[in-house]
Amino acid sequence: MADLIFSDDFEPPPDGLLAWTSNTNDAGDLSANSAAAMVGGQGMQAVIDDNNLIYVTDDSPNAETRYRARFYFDPNSISMANNEAHYLFYGYSGASAIVTRIELRYKGNYQIRAALRNDSSGWTNSSWFNVTDLPHAIEIDWRASTAAGANNGGLTLWIDGTQRANLTGIDNDMRRIDRVQLGAVSGIDTGTRGIYYFDAFESHRQTFIGP
Repeated sequence: MADLIFSDDFEPPPDGLLAWTSNTNDAGDLSANSAAAMVGGQGMQAVIDDNNLIYVTDDSPNAETRYRARFYFDPNSISMANNEAHYLFYGYSGASAIVTRIELRYKGNYQIRAALRNDSSGWTNSSWFNVTDLPHAIEIDWRASTAAGANNGGLTLWIDGTQRANLTGIDNDMRRIDRVQLGAVSGIDTGTRGIYYFDAFESHRQTFIGP
């Protein structure tokens, strides 16, 4: 089975966001342009001017028991009220069961954390990690437990190629990755307004991707 699942750096061809299965752009608030570029000539710009969700969706994963994803993210000085948080990335088992996520928070600094869901729908979160107001490479390695009762599922988080968290001992053998979303995928607050950027998304089954 091929290691690469999907990649897109928002460069043409195809133009704009068309490499993705679909996009939810709220009348153009999500777009590919040069201002958002962190790798190459274009990236994905997300304009947060209301509480509507904007994201791209990839349906390339196929009942993955291990799923690695890396993307670049630049907060671009987006305004967030203190302690406000929302989600930048969702991984789904089937069409609707969220099993992994990456969250952005502002608490004096921008912060990132990752989480995964077990078979009983409980969440295990990493700690929060500060990120600067600059481009960062965010990468996760999500793993389903190998069998019922094995309790060896997990999730590893890297920021800029440095491992920051490794969540282990999770009972999630019934979970798979079938769909992912990237953008402002959930939880936008009224105190969050501005523009931030994404670029160079890539997903694999096994291999560490890196910055």
